Amino acid sequence: MQLDRRGNIATRPALAVLGLILFALWFGALETRGLFWPDEGRYAEIAREMLASGDYVTPRLNGLKYFEKPPLQYWFSALAFRIFGLDEWTARLWPATTGFVLIVITVYLWWRWRGPDTGLIVGSVLTSAWGVLLGAQILTLDIGLAFFHSLALLAFIGAHRPLATPRAKAWAMTIVWAAMAGAVLSKGLVGIVLPGLALVVYAAVERDLSILRSVFTLRGIVVFLALTLPWFVLVQRANPEFFDLFFVQEHFRRYLEPGHNRPGQWWYFLAIGAAFLLPWTGAVPGALKDAWQAPRQGTLRAERLLVIWAAVVLVFFSLSRSKLPFYILPALPAVAWVLALSSPARRPKIASSAAIATIIAGVVMIATAMKLDAIEKLRDLGAGVASYPPYMIAAGGLLVVIGALSATLRARLAVTTRIALVAFVNVVALQILLVGAHVFDAYFSAENAIDTFVGEGQSFPAKPPFYSVGMLDQSVPFYLERTLTQVEHKGELANGIAAEPEKFIEQMSTFEAQWRALDEAYAVMPLKTYDELKSAGLPMTVMAVDPRRVFVARGPWPPAKATVPTKTP
Repeated sequence: MQLDRRGNIATRPALAVLGLILFALWFGALETRGLFWPDEGRYAEIAREMLASGDYVTPRLNGLKYFEKPPLQYWFSALAFRIFGLDEWTARLWPATTGFVLIVITVYLWWRWRGPDTGLIVGSVLTSAWGVLLGAQILTLDIGLAFFHSLALLAFIGAHRPLATPRAKAWAMTIVWAAMAGAVLSKGLVGIVLPGLALVVYAAVERDLSILRSVFTLRGIVVFLALTLPWFVLVQRANPEFFDLFFVQEHFRRYLEPGHNRPGQWWYFLAIGAAFLLPWTGAVPGALKDAWQAPRQGTLRAERLLVIWAAVVLVFFSLSRSKLPFYILPALPAVAWVLALSSPARRPKIASSAAIATIIAGVVMIATAMKLDAIEKLRDLGAGVASYPPYMIAAGGLLVVIGALSATLRARLAVTTRIALVAFVNVVALQILLVGAHVFDAYFSAENAIDTFVGEGQSFPAKPPFYSVGMLDQSVPFYLERTLTQVEHKGELANGIAAEPEKFIEQMSTFEAQWRALDEAYAVMPLKTYDELKSAGLPMTVMAVDPRRVFVARGPWPPAKATVPTKTP
């Protein structure tokens, strides 16, 4: 990388090269591993079923109504499937795209508002924070929510900058409302509740009600309602049970009541946030202190608002009775911006702290790789545990070497270059770990097992009955490109089964009777269930088996008459 005499990354050509490399790293490895259950298989399959059915109002999973989340990500993924085909790359395109666009927008705006150094630092921190990178590479809804929340925050800050004209402010506030609409369509009421809470807390701390009044613009509210209301009206008209399932159960009861098997101590998100902010975690306390004391610019203390936003997200989800790691993602961009906005005197400390954390992370990875097969909780993952250490050692070695280089060359390199160097190696190291995760496909994804009996360029037949017995692996319908009839096990589809009970088989004996009466049928089941049914004399021919599941056929496999058609172009 070309440097100028002061050790800075040399202006636009070098930055363009960095951007292209980042783009390749960000999007190049999305299909190197199968879709893991439950989240990745679930969200890919809902979008696939939307495309297959043409019903873009009622989300369905395995053919059953599924109202846990709004449809924006499903719509985008269905469009991607139509354009690029069914694939892991297209399934993960929404989180990757929203994560990448978030970085581009924030770098551009902070570069304009606070200068090139700030823009480069915010891009480096946001790109390489472990939680942001992982959230953009794994198929969940949370990075999309973080994108829209961050866009709303940036637009709000831009509207209150000293040089903002009335026209610019009006448009910025419209973007605030449009972004909140995107957040609501991504993950529900939290899309507007969190920004509202943050502004209320900020107004209380600053004793400035004018900030709250500035939010309520007629054009912004109209845009918000125009974007959000149509789907809610249409889905309620088509599904009278929607309001209770979506608002009452999936919002209020999920937040307030236990029972979703997602517990966590009060410090859960403090620990997750610290891990997700690596390698920048050590510099966060000092940066937060700087931000809280930063002066007002225009009508807003932007840095203080960012601190309050991150705190509100942390407290809000910490109080919830249902916790998952990626819930904290909307707080991370604000913390990254706070780090970038630190005083110039603090930036060398940020660079040194990140270099040390990078070295420590690399050493821990290498040490863990050496003992991976001795970790009892990982033994169920089978051969993958033996295959994964080389990836960990490669990633850890890079972290140690480049982290040490950044630390030892601190006198020769500009602080922005040191920060960018640490950021780059963390991105590369995490991508190595993600690429290596394909060794666990047999446990977490049905891709490999299904490929063995469907074959390259083939589709499984849609008409013969296919049962999911005693389990629901959300990746199975996606890779089969068809829905299954669930037997005994309801899982997360209990509400959908209650609405359409005819699509579910309650008793194993009913399944056995149907199976014996059929000439052609297929099923997937856990290994234990297969052993029990085989011992009971149920006629089954094994099509494929992996550490978690067995695929079986009723009758010979492959059948005498071909039933596995070639995919249409």
